[in-house]
Amino acid sequence: MDLINNLAELALATRLKRLSERLSGDVNKIYKESEVDFESKWYLVLELLNREKTMAITDIANSLKLSHPAIVQFANQLIKKKLIKASSDKKDGRKRMVSLTNNGKSILVKISPILESIKEENKKWLDSGNANLLQILNELELALDEQSMYQRVKTNILQKKISNLSIS
Repeated sequence: MDLINNLAELALATRLKRLSERLSGDVNKIYKESEVDFESKWYLVLELLNREKTMAITDIANSLKLSHPAIVQFANQLIKKKLIKASSDKKDGRKRMVSLTNNGKSILVKISPILESIKEENKKWLDSGNANLLQILNELELALDEQSMYQRVKTNILQKKISNLSIS
C-alpha cells in the first residue's frame, strides 16, 4: 500500500514533493554520468542570472517564488562552486548582489545539450498524460495567489466553529 496515494488530497504537498525529488534525482544522475559537477536545483538561479545579469538575493527569491532561505542556500553553494560571485549593493550595503562568473556561464553552455534533452523528454512525458499538467499547475498557482491554502483552511475551520456554535 502506498500511504501517500491512499491519503489522496491530505498528502497532496508530499506527493508533489515526492514527484519533484524523483525528477530532480534522475536529472542529477544524468549530470553525474555526464561528469558535470552540477545539481538540478541550481539551474533556475543560474538561468535567471544569465538573463538578468545581476540581482539581489531577495529579488531572485521573489522572481522564482521560492523562499529567501532556499535562495541564500543555493547562492552559497553556487559561490562555493565558483559559478556565481557576490558583492554588496552600491546603493544599499545590506543587499547582497550576485552575478554569474565565467565558470557559471561556461556550465550553462556545457549543460545546454542536457537541458534540451530534458525539455524534449519532459514534453513527451507531459503529453503522455490525459490532461495538460502545465496548464493545470498554472491554474492552481493562480488560485493560490488569489487565496492561499492557509487562508482557505483557516476560513474552513472558522466556518465549522461557527456552524458548531449555531447547532447548540
